[in-house]
Amino acid sequence: MRRKGLALLLWLALGAGAGAADYTPGAPLEQLTGPRIDFALRCRGCHGFAGEGTPGHVPRLDGFVGLFTQVPGGRDYLMRVPGVARSRLDDARLAGVLNWVLATYGAGQVAPSFTPYSAAEVSRARRQVLLDRRSIRDQLLAAMRDRGLLDPGEDGFGRSAEGRG
Repeated sequence: MRRKGLALLLWLALGAGAGAADYTPGAPLEQLTGPRIDFALRCRGCHGFAGEGTPGHVPRLDGFVGLFTQVPGGRDYLMRVPGVARSRLDDARLAGVLNWVLATYGAGQVAPSFTPYSAAEVSRARRQVLLDRRSIRDQLLAAMRDRGLLDPGEDGFGRSAEGRG
């Protein structure tokens, strides 16, 4: 079992993680620790290690996720989306991943007044079910457009908002 775990870490370090902004291929395994390894093991499958998402299905993080911190309700939304709220990570580790994602993929977009997520805040938020995820997301995107943060047809899915089902 230990060999399988080591093999997975080597695969992540040498191949799958090659697109990460803060990872150098061939670097020692010690670079993949904390929030980076949690992201690699829990989020990368859908969002990609470079935060590119899956066009048409999973929104990109890179160059997009930080915008949520600039509109009312965006901070809360990021903690409550299903992939985050249902994560098997404990609250402290999940707060670390959220902060790492914003620092890595939202660099230059995060609101100047943004304070890092805390474990207590994540604990409270993730236990409140996000009932109408699409409607709330659409409202947040509209607020981003109103503030000039987002182009009219952009939705983070790699297609226009009008073409989304």
